[in-house]
Amino acid sequence: MSSRMVLCILLCLFSLSAFAYSPDTITGDERLMWETMTGREAGEELLKFRFAGDPAGFAARFVLFLNQGRSTSDILAMLRVVGLPLKTREISALEDIYLDTPEEISVNNISENGYSLECHATPDTRFSLVFVNEAERAAFRKWREVGYESLSEHDKKVYANLEGRLCVWALKRKIHLGGPRLTYERAKPIMIYADAELD
Repeated sequence: MSSRMVLCILLCLFSLSAFAYSPDTITGDERLMWETMTGREAGEELLKFRFAGDPAGFAARFVLFLNQGRSTSDILAMLRVVGLPLKTREISALEDIYLDTPEEISVNNISENGYSLECHATPDTRFSLVFVNEAERAAFRKWREVGYESLSEHDKKVYANLEGRLCVWALKRKIHLGGPRLTYERAKPIMIYADAELD
């Protein structure tokens, strides 16, 4: 087998492994335990990782909690307990996980759970949690299935507005979790495309 082929196989294996969530430290039993937690209980459990000085452990369980599919009230209860904004080291640890699993954290959660954990550089990392309504979820699913050009004009409008919300604008249904916010001057060119009726 040539060295080039070996390198190609290793790169493919690395690419596949990079997208396998999550840190090996979370056992199957612990995952099941998190599934049964209320938002308040999850927040209290996350604080243990914060007080222990373990931002990676905090971030891994924060993502796990969201990826398991949660009600809005459970998410808000968890955030009230941990407090916002999240600590700088926690945001950095969330970024590490996001870089490995952007599809699962962002795209899959929009389709399956009705919210998305969004990561952007401003140039420093900022995270937001964006809640998606049924019309947006439907347009998003169609976009994934058939592509933007095949959407109806209404679905194109809904999808474009959703992209804007995920990116920067929206006074409603979006929570800033931590990291620097966009300045008005940076956000202004994007915000002019917002559709208040869809927000």
